Amino acid sequence: MTPPGAIHAADAVAAQAQVSLTTQYNALASAACSADLTGQNLGNRTLTPGVYCFSTSAQLTGPLTLDAQGNASASFIFKIGSTLTSASGSSVGVINGGNPCGVAWQIGSSATLGTTTSFVGNLIALTSITLNTGANIIGRALARNGAVTLDTNNISFALCNAGGGPPPVPTLSTWMMIVLVGLLALAGLATLRRRKTYDVT
Repeated sequence: MTPPGAIHAADAVAAQAQVSLTTQYNALASAACSADLTGQNLGNRTLTPGVYCFSTSAQLTGPLTLDAQGNASASFIFKIGSTLTSASGSSVGVINGGNPCGVAWQIGSSATLGTTTSFVGNLIALTSITLNTGANIIGRALARNGAVTLDTNNISFALCNAGGGPPPVPTLSTWMMIVLVGLLALAGLATLRRRKTYDVT
């Protein structure tokens, strides 16, 4: 599969993309926690804007609802010390005027989304990201040091600024995401299994 747009591998543009990704990861990691959810499942919860922290791993079993409370610039940041894992059929959704670009996930090691998971936000992992069959993201999937593994998935770039204001955390532009996908593919860091479908909107 050839990703859309230009491919930059091991050149200056790719190097800048990696720098931008590192900057975004560090910005999220430095956010002050407003609630510690260590040991608690994210499923079957409704959360309001804030910075939610897990000192170790985080689990998502079932639906997670993010209530923006009418604020299009509402920010939801999840800082996870090690791994993020979602069960099959789990979901993350934003309600009451929220913007998917206001949701960010900073993962200290790796993230795995179970089959048919419906996910929202910019997912940034230090090591790797695996999307199992039919797991879909409105946002981005970015791994700093390892593989982004896809299996019949849709990744839709969220329409940032749709609410009239900037997203609350740094985000990569659509073209930068395309650069990163191309870099991972040609460098052997992305393993693409079966048929991959990209919905770039």
